[in-house]
Amino acid sequence: MKISRFFLAIAVTSAASAWAATQQDATNSASTAPAPTTDNAAPAPAREGSVARAQFTSGVQEREPTDKLTNLSSDKTQIYFFTELKNLDGTVVIHRWEHDGKVIAEQPFEVDSPRWRVWSRKTLNPSWTGEVKVSVVDGSGKMLTAQTLKFDAATAPAASTPASQQTPSAPQPDKTN
Repeated sequence: MKISRFFLAIAVTSAASAWAATQQDATNSASTAPAPTTDNAAPAPAREGSVARAQFTSGVQEREPTDKLTNLSSDKTQIYFFTELKNLDGTVVIHRWEHDGKVIAEQPFEVDSPRWRVWSRKTLNPSWTGEVKVSVVDGSGKMLTAQTLKFDAATAPAASTPASQQTPSAPQPDKTN
């Protein structure tokens, strides 16, 4: 029994010595490791999001506006607002629709990609002539951009003249014989 205790004591002592040696090597290598270098290069700028495009349009096809409108006649009441966003992923962006300074609608969008195209649609009341504005606002309320559209009253078609008062387009035959 004395022999096995002796070997056990040697084994424990050897293991402890080996562990201490590895700790000493780790301490030495840590103290002799080169200090981290401080690079004088400027830190990478924070990624700032932006609105690449924002416009009124009469339609959207294949995620692109069909035209660009700056005014609209009140006989055409459906209008779209298209926005292309860059580097705003992970945020919420809002289309805030206003008529003559009064908010008439807000449409929030969750932006899920570095390039994100969104649009909202509004049917305008024909009596709402004047200025229509859409502001693109981030989740904190900061306005990113805004566009305005002039919404004009439709011009009335020319009144038709009764047939009895119209001048003939071709000479009429003389009926006196």
